[in-house]
Amino acid sequence: MTFSRRLVYPLCLLAGSLLAVVAGALHPDIAGQDGPSQLAAIAQSRAWPAIHWAFLFSFPLALLGLVGVVGRHVGTAGESPARAGVMLATFAYALWVIIVAFMGGAGLALARSFATADAGMTATRAVFVFDMLRPFALDAQRVAGFALGLATALFGWGLLDGKVLPRWLGGAAVAAGGVAIVLALVFREDTKADQAAFVLPVVWQLVTGVVMLRRV
Repeated sequence: MTFSRRLVYPLCLLAGSLLAVVAGALHPDIAGQDGPSQLAAIAQSRAWPAIHWAFLFSFPLALLGLVGVVGRHVGTAGESPARAGVMLATFAYALWVIIVAFMGGAGLALARSFATADAGMTATRAVFVFDMLRPFALDAQRVAGFALGLATALFGWGLLDGKVLPRWLGGAAVAAGGVAIVLALVFREDTKADQAAFVLPVVWQLVTGVVMLRRV
């Protein structure tokens, strides 16, 4: 692996995970609210489109960075679990796109319709459509959290077996992935606890990007 390729992958992993962390920190808390309250909160958030575009652009960057993690383990005992991890992470991010794209696109359009319409059929229809479609997107989010947790644990397995990156980083991945799996399994998809399943895997990616950059 050339120096430029060794540099690109960790930079992408760092940028993607950092973008997701910032977007998550800025995201308004609407978990647990009813449809009208959520639409009102979305309509009032000026940063709503930028937050969701930040999430969407962070996903391919993070995935490209995770390919670099696999590249560091080619020819080692950790290659197979690392490859399985990046395949499962691709599935996880594909599912995560559904909820983010729905909330950033259709959710915003319905929120604007709800906020500008007179009380009556137009506002009622906006809430109805939102309430009917959002459970599908939330189900995809829950499976995405489970899959990302499992992918992170697989990366941890690869790091521990491959012995290319620090052992503590592999152990952290297994722990972060395990917590994410439990959160996704135990808590309902419309709770903040279920959303928290993404936090530790993304933070692990951020730390991994920093570690890989220091080892270029």
